[in-house]
Amino acid sequence: MSELLSALDELAAVDLSELSEDGLLDLVGSLVTASNRMAAALTSAVRAADRREAYRRDGAASMKAWLRGSCRMAPDQATATVSTGRRLEQLPETAAAFAAGEISAAHARVITRAMTPGRIAKAAEAGIDLGETDGILADLARATAPNETARGVAQWVAGVDPDGTLDDAADTRRRFTMASGLDGRVHLRGDLDAAGGEYLHSALAALMNGDRPAGDRRSHAERQADALVALARGALDGGSLPDVRGERPHVRVTIDWMALCAERGAPGIAGGSLGWAGPINPETARRLACDASVVRIITGPDGLPLDVGRAQRSSSVAIRRALEIRDGHCIFAGCDAPPEWCDYHHVVHWAHGGPTSCDNGALLCERHHTCCHEGGFTIRRDPGTGRWHTYRPDGTEILSRAGP
Repeated sequence: MSELLSALDELAAVDLSELSEDGLLDLVGSLVTASNRMAAALTSAVRAADRREAYRRDGAASMKAWLRGSCRMAPDQATATVSTGRRLEQLPETAAAFAAGEISAAHARVITRAMTPGRIAKAAEAGIDLGETDGILADLARATAPNETARGVAQWVAGVDPDGTLDDAADTRRRFTMASGLDGRVHLRGDLDAAGGEYLHSALAALMNGDRPAGDRRSHAERQADALVALARGALDGGSLPDVRGERPHVRVTIDWMALCAERGAPGIAGGSLGWAGPINPETARRLACDASVVRIITGPDGLPLDVGRAQRSSSVAIRRALEIRDGHCIFAGCDAPPEWCDYHHVVHWAHGGPTSCDNGALLCERHHTCCHEGGFTIRRDPGTGRWHTYRPDGTEILSRAGP
């Protein structure tokens, strides 16, 4: 590994401006092949760790969860890496082409996604040899771009399932993800089955077209996005949603009191923060506060009494709100479960004299709450930096495996 890192350092030091056009293109081609080989090596290593359940050492629920938390990998990339590694074990020709850098991770994913256990079983029943199919698809991937490879894979699927892609049609699972981007925007991604999509489309169409003002120049995409937000606001305002941790679901806006009261554009005034989406500018926070109830949480020693002492074991609403603002999510290393999935955890157990307070409290999702009680893991907050640290039962700290 040290030799690889040294080679990367040498590569970073290359003066690209000194290369000819041919030299630059040759370098790009070589880097693409090397990148493919690195992706294949990563997939293979992930599969080995997945098979041995090595992620349990750090208290993670799965290899996908560990990749997201400890390596800061995007959820869809983590899913693809784990799934591709599992299915490549049955496809040695495709695996070999991937390892040699002849095909990319996208090629490998296109092939492995189609190779479900059900389809492989149908192919065997029809006398279709998996090894021969593997070789044909690997050769196709070597010679074509991923989208062209996908068309060839689709033809194989159609041959295995003469009535069409019944496996896909029977898949009623729905997937939807929201991610807060570095640009302050929230990015949506997902897919629904036909019936689920029809429900959502009908609801959005009603909001989009039921009361469209004259002269509305918004695009279809803009009107659809506004309708989706209106649908969510209506559900929150209507009071029909279930309570979360004893409270009616609500949008939480955190802003310093002085910032809330300051004039527009006042210098030196920090912005606010949304409970999930993150930082917002002061004026946005003030806009949201116009139509909201205000809960004062003072973090100083002379403010709101958040410590309910020994008389009460369960946390109060005030304590929980303060922890949600301070912690933001499950504080176990590598976990980003949102506050609504989390329990209040006594760092020093209540039975051992620990008070029910902010200083002795932490947000932990159900799995990691169990890890800290039954599993022997421990957590500690550094009073100087405010950062949480997580320790394995053997006393070693769980640290990020990615980065410098």
